[in-house]
Amino acid sequence: MNETLSRPDLSILVVAYNSGSIIRDCLASIPPACARYSYEILLIDNGDGNTADLVATHFPETRIVPSRGNVGFAAGNNALAGQARGRYLLLLNPDVILKHEALDRLMDATKIYPDAAAWGGVTLDANNQPDLGNTVHVPSLHEMASRILGRSIANRSGHPAITSDEEVEALSGSFVMFSRSAWDAVGGLDERYFLYCEEVDLFYRLALQGHRFRRIAGAMAFHDIGHGQSASPLRELYLNAGVMQFTRLHWSGTRSTVAFLLIWISSLQRFLAGKLLGRFKPGLARTAEKQRLVALNPQSWRHGYHPTKGLLSRMPI
Repeated sequence: MNETLSRPDLSILVVAYNSGSIIRDCLASIPPACARYSYEILLIDNGDGNTADLVATHFPETRIVPSRGNVGFAAGNNALAGQARGRYLLLLNPDVILKHEALDRLMDATKIYPDAAAWGGVTLDANNQPDLGNTVHVPSLHEMASRILGRSIANRSGHPAITSDEEVEALSGSFVMFSRSAWDAVGGLDERYFLYCEEVDLFYRLALQGHRFRRIAGAMAFHDIGHGQSASPLRELYLNAGVMQFTRLHWSGTRSTVAFLLIWISSLQRFLAGKLLGRFKPGLARTAEKQRLVALNPQSWRHGYHPTKGLLSRMPI
C-alpha cells in the first residue's frame, strides 16, 4: 500500500552511506512490514552516490532526495523530513531488516498509546536476541562513573529482556517513529551532531516539553550494527564525540569536564588492561583496540563536534 493520492500515513526516511551491499534487504523488507498502512520511502545518499543509483534502478518507487555530501545522520534525516508528507516519520537505518508487520505494529501503537510522541521497535542481533541498541539512555555522570567500576548501568546485559511494551526515556535512532507534530515542534534533529547521540538529544528536548515515548515489543527487526563494524575504534571515537557534544550543549562547563574525565579514565583503563593482559585473554585485546583512539586521542573528541575544537576539525570524514 505504498501508493496513495492523499497524504500517506507514514514517511520512511533512510540515510545511506556507501550502503549498496545492504540496502536491498532493507528496502525489500518494508512492504511485508507495512501492509495495512500507506507509506512513502525517501532516501538520501551521504556517500559516493552508488547506493542512490542502485535504489533508483531496483526500487523506483523510492524518492531520492539530492545529496549534499557527507553531512551526517542528523542533517540527512532533516533533509528527508523536509520532503516527507506522512503524518508520522520513521527513521530507518539501511542496516536494518524489518520483520513482518513491524511497521503495522508501530502504527497500531499510535492508537494504543496516543499520549506518546515516539514509538520504537526492538532490534535483534545475529542470534535473534535483542541487541544493546534497544537500551538507549540519556547521558548521566552516574552512568559514566559506573563504567570505571565495570558495572555500567546502561548496559547491564548483552541481551536485555524485552517482552512487553514499555515507556522509556529514549529510543534507538536506527528504527524509531515520531509524530510529525512533535518532530516539527522541536525542529527535528540538531545538525550540530555529525554521528551518534543526535537522537538522544532529540528525545531530551522532547521530554522537556512533556512528551513520552514507547518501545513496542512486537515491532521487531534485525540490525547489523555498524555494518559489521560494531567494535571499530573509529566508531567508538564517534560515539564518545556524540556524548560530549550532548554534554557541551546541555550541561554546565564543569559538569561537561567531569564527564570527559570519567569517559577518558574508563577508556584508558580498558585500553591498558587489554595491552597488559590481552595475550592471555583475547577479549581484552579486542577491547584495547576498540578503545585505542578514544584513550590515546582525548583532545579529538572531548569537545564533541565543536566547529573549531571538535572531532570534525581534527579528522578527515
